[in-house]
Amino acid sequence: MAWILDRPRDTLVRRPSRPFALSVALLATTLLCACQSAMSSDRDFGPYPGAPNIDRRYTGTVADWPLFFIKHHFSAQCFDTQYCRVKYGNVPNEHREPTSSIASVGKNYPGILTNAVEIGIVNFAGPVEVTWRSKDGTPLEARVDLDALFKDRLVPIPPGVKREDIPDRIGIGPTTIVVEVNDRTVNVYTRTRIPMKEAQIPGNRYSFNNGDLVRVFSQTY
Repeated sequence: MAWILDRPRDTLVRRPSRPFALSVALLATTLLCACQSAMSSDRDFGPYPGAPNIDRRYTGTVADWPLFFIKHHFSAQCFDTQYCRVKYGNVPNEHREPTSSIASVGKNYPGILTNAVEIGIVNFAGPVEVTWRSKDGTPLEARVDLDALFKDRLVPIPPGVKREDIPDRIGIGPTTIVVEVNDRTVNVYTRTRIPMKEAQIPGNRYSFNNGDLVRVFSQTY
């Protein structure tokens, strides 16, 4: 006797079966695969490789409040430099020719800052190493440890945005970390697209999110 699946009624019934060994083996394999799939689907909570100190479930919604990130995008921009090289991980961003000023960028600033060059980074790719010559040609170097800067992995929230302003069950956008070199100053910003209950521009139906830049580090050399 063996347990087999009665497909019309989706129930298990007992029927006589002589070569039941193969049926039992197939059923066991199916159940094992189902269990493994269920276990895999539950692995959406910490600790995470990119956020080892986070031990609560990540939903990607306001239910995570205070919001945290488990991976990030990265972007680097240089302004008013004679030469600029920003190295983060294996992808250096290098400008061998003089870079333009922020003023010359016009309305494209600050949007230009979030043109990510590295996407979906799970772990911090080591410190950011900046080597550049300022507007007057002075050679400078800087090293920014993002792992230490974002040790709590919390998403920097734009001023004025509160938990009650964010709708439930709508996904929070990825966090982009931006390194900006402007003459002698290095700034680090974050930008996270946060859905909002109210339009950020009255009458604009496409403005139901807040993607304001938040400066988290600044140093002049």
